[in-house]
Amino acid sequence: MEQVYCQKTIDNYDRIADESEEIAEERYPSWEEFLLPYLERGNHILDLGCGTGHYSAVFQQLGFQISALDASLSLCRIASEKLGIPVRNLRFDQLTDLALYDAVWACCSLLHIPSFAMPDAFSRITAALKPGGYLYASFMEGEEEGYREQLGSYMTNMTEQNMRTLVSFLPELQIIEIKRTPCLYKEGGMWIHFLMNKALRTDTDERSQTEKNSNQNDSA
Repeated sequence: MEQVYCQKTIDNYDRIADESEEIAEERYPSWEEFLLPYLERGNHILDLGCGTGHYSAVFQQLGFQISALDASLSLCRIASEKLGIPVRNLRFDQLTDLALYDAVWACCSLLHIPSFAMPDAFSRITAALKPGGYLYASFMEGEEEGYREQLGSYMTNMTEQNMRTLVSFLPELQIIEIKRTPCLYKEGGMWIHFLMNKALRTDTDERSQTEKNSNQNDSA
């Protein structure tokens, strides 16, 4: 059932892509400011679920290298035209990039997949980050999950505890900052923003180095 909902979400975004493009730029919150303190000009950012490309364009204008993807082909076409770069038409479960990005920007995008798919998505994102890279991800705060007819999309809300549990299975990734902002279209609703960092060295790297040093000492 969840897979059907995901496709319904994609179909809906294909249908309303032109309407999404008409959203005034000033209506987008300046959430890029959550990630900017961790970046250096020229860093390579993957916009995961880029939509019409608003935040990709913001990062481009600030001097960052951008790659982008979205599950909606219609949104990919709009974003590609706006950004002047190819935008890949991919779902999150099709991401296979390895250690390419200084940061991954997942603004209100991962919330469209079922909770059972989150571990795979976060594992793929972690693999796509360079060691020391950063992940920004935002969700509606809460426990609710399901297809929202009024929005035409599947929505999975997130709590701080649920995210900490999810990340606990990814030893390379750690939460470094959590912020909350009001949701303007849902009374009492809050957006929850997570900033995460991929370790410079993994436990596997450290074990390999330890074994190498031990072997060298044995040889001596």
